[in-house]
Amino acid sequence: GLIVVREQDSGPTPTPTITPTPTVTNTPPNGAVFFDNFETDQGWVRNVNGADTATTGLWERGDPEATDSNGPKQLGNTVSGANDLVTGRLAGTSAGVYDIDSGVTSIRSPLINLPASGNLQLSFAYYLAHGSNATNADFFRVRIVSGATTTTVFERLGSAVDLDAAWTSQTVNLNSFAGQSVRILIEAADADTASLVEAAVDDVSITTSDGPTATPTPTATFTPTFTPSPT
Repeated sequence: GLIVVREQDSGPTPTPTITPTPTVTNTPPNGAVFFDNFETDQGWVRNVNGADTATTGLWERGDPEATDSNGPKQLGNTVSGANDLVTGRLAGTSAGVYDIDSGVTSIRSPLINLPASGNLQLSFAYYLAHGSNATNADFFRVRIVSGATTTTVFERLGSAVDLDAAWTSQTVNLNSFAGQSVRILIEAADADTASLVEAAVDDVSITTSDGPTATPTPTATFTPTFTPSPT
């Protein structure tokens, strides 16, 4: 089912800071049907439907530069390797130069053939960061495209609080797509009023308990540790 994460607007609350502790391995997760740590170009396409409206902060694969505005808003470190998918990898002269502006930016994966059986799980690391001028019209969203149908499987909404960037791991069940050929569509938006919004994704995988295994690619296992810090 769809997972939606909403920020709370009622006063300052502790925000977990996640410090990645990479353990280097030479293979994707066990039972991987698809794996991409964005160290090589595997064929993700930006704005494939020609409907994106964002003017800056467009999704791209690359080595991100860190930005800061009352705390980190774009991280200079990835979960593994040098590259990730990020909304405008450059820092610019201030945090607001290359963040998302004026709408939605999207990027779509290559075609992925899912096995007809097994427990299918989509896993990825991500963050959505924004200033206190954000609204719940701003978002980070993961969707599955199967034929003419597009289904949102994960969504995180913005809110009027200052939220720093921190890598977070997420897993979504894809059993309802078993046996289908699908693509992953990732979207992020600075919608409604202009605000500071950044997003990034790394180590995307689809695994199954008894499906085929993807070609091994050097990567790192993401082991988060949580350190509460006030916002």
